[in-house]
Formats: sequence, C-alpha cells, structure tokens
Amino acid sequence: MRPVPPSLSTLAHHAGDLERPLARLSGSAFPLSSLAHGRHWRWMHGVRCGPAATEVAVPFVRCFVCGVLRVIAADRDGEVVVFDACLQRPRRPDALEELVVDAALRLLGLPTPPPVDSPATLSDTVWLDQVFDLCLLSPVGEPPPWPMLSALHPCARGVPTPEAIRHERQRSLGSWTDLRTAVLEGGAGWVPAPAALAEWFDEGSFARWIRGAVPDPETMVEELAELLRPPDFRRVLSTLDLGQSA
Repeated sequence: MRPVPPSLSTLAHHAGDLERPLARLSGSAFPLSSLAHGRHWRWMHGVRCGPAATEVAVPFVRCFVCGVLRVIAADRDGEVVVFDACLQRPRRPDALEELVVDAALRLLGLPTPPPVDSPATLSDTVWLDQVFDLCLLSPVGEPPPWPMLSALHPCARGVPTPEAIRHERQRSLGSWTDLRTAVLEGGAGWVPAPAALAEWFDEGSFARWIRGAVPDPETMVEELAELLRPPDFRRVLSTLDLGQSA
C-alpha cells in the first residue's frame, strides 16, 4: 500500500471526530451537507462534488469493537482508504465495503472498477429472487408450477420454455451500458434502480449497486431445490447460466 497523502489522512480524522462527511476545497475542510448524518452514508448516492473538491472523507459505519465511526476517504487520484480507529492506521477497503467505495468515487465524479457479473446474470438473479418469494407465499406442499415461475423472468416472451428464455436473454441483454441506458429511458422496469441513480452511476457502480439489492443466487438455488417440484427445479437450472453444466 502506497503512503496515504497527509492531507487525506487529516481530513479523514476530522470527519471521524466530527461524525460528518467533509470535503477539501482550496486547502480547507468543509461539510459536504448540513443534512447528512455520518452513519447514513447512502446520502452520497446522486450527489456530485464540483471540481474544486480535491478529497472527500465520509464516516460510514461504527466499529463493533470500539464504537468509533470508520471513515472512507478518497482523492481525485483515485486513492481510496479506510481509517479504522481500532487499527490506528489506514487500510484498503475490503469486499464488503465496495458499495461505499463506489459512492465515494462517484461523489468525486471518478470511474469505479468494472463490473464482474453480466446483465444476463443479473436478470437470472432478479428472477430467482422473485421465484423464491413466490414459493414462500404459496401454501406448504403446493409449490407454484413452471408457467407461473417462468412468467416472472425478465426475458420471458410467448411460451417461456427454458430454451426460449435463454434465447431471449442472449438476444436482448447486451452490455451494462445498454442496460443502464434502458433504465434511463424507462425500458427496463425489472431492474431495481431508479433512473436518477442510473445516470449518476457508471457501469461498475451501477452493476454492484443492483447486485447488492438481491440475495446470493447460489444460496437461492439451494433453497429452491427444497421448495420446488423436481421437474420444475430442473427447468429452473436449465434456464440459468450456472445451470448449463448442472
């Protein structure tokens, strides 16, 4: 880890002491919002600092050991670190903090790391979440049949067989840029993201924010194996990207 700029470290410590987000403008620290509370970091979504802001520091969660707020800090060079009172030194963000990292970078108008999943995987994950909810709403021992399950898929058209859904998914779901544009134009109602945020995000932050809104697909598949009739569960697996080798 390269040395953290002293100004970024100082700003982060001030933000933690004041329990409020700060930005550095013209060498001085200023509150980013008089309405923002340090523990509610999601206020950053949709907010953009002007080019005069060179660094930001945002308290985002309390340490469960010492109770002190952890602070994420970023500068316009893309340096992002977490200041943890328990460690008494900066550290790299971990995987569980990636959404906060994205928000801090977008606050400065900087790009975020590219997405890992594809829009096709997202469509399947959103579908699994809806299928799982439908199963929980159904009477015990009476799982919903395949026609009801398949109709929930974002790519269901006509008679939605697994093959038809896979074909439509491959045909209609392109890149994250395409999907983000569709959300902006109101043409992807199945995506759990408002148009205003889709415009503010870039592709990587957009993908991770949406992915964070739905459960883990592998966990849902394991649960559905117990909830669905075996033939319908096999149809679900056949529909999924991960089901091709199952």
